Amino acid sequence: MASLVIWMITLTISLAAIILSAAAGQPNIHTAVAALIGLSIAGMAVGENRQQRKAGVQENIVAATTARAMGLVWVWGALSLFVTYYFILSWKEWLVFTGVFALVGILCMFFAATLERDAESGRKDETMLNLAKYLSIGQWVGMLIAMLGLIIDGKFPVTVGKNIGWQDWAANNIFFFGALSIAIITANALWTKHKNEQGNGNVAGHGA
Repeated sequence: MASLVIWMITLTISLAAIILSAAAGQPNIHTAVAALIGLSIAGMAVGENRQQRKAGVQENIVAATTARAMGLVWVWGALSLFVTYYFILSWKEWLVFTGVFALVGILCMFFAATLERDAESGRKDETMLNLAKYLSIGQWVGMLIAMLGLIIDGKFPVTVGKNIGWQDWAANNIFFFGALSIAIITANALWTKHKNEQGNGNVAGHGA
């Protein structure tokens, strides 16, 4: 419960910060704020994941924590896009991306809740755990592609265009640093899972 409260406070503060920086109309400030938010969320998720691994927490719970962290990033992106482009800036495609981000965020949260219910009931569903692994791999690859695409297309680093009806610079910051955050979260989760499996394999081998 304490962890959930911390995540909600983080989401609220980060949302306020990204909105205020967009309203200021300063892309450099907005970039710095988006970077700070994305890296902060990733840092919190990495720290929590490693603490759980060190404490020997059940695999379902570790996977649920990772899924929830990814969901938080997606929800942060959806809420940031909604408030930014409904109230402050103008960009015709904002609603589509907001809907997609919200949907993916909700799915991640639902997946996390499902894993936690399995843990509470004492079940270890290997199918769900494998799905969690593939979810992490898929998002890691997808986020790397998204960041590379933004750079190649000249969308990042951001610039404010002359067309006042196409102010996608704020969205591009949210896209890039949201993708970076998820890439860090998933890369760490996959690495610590691999190390944990190796450690368990070594222990089993010595036991034999």
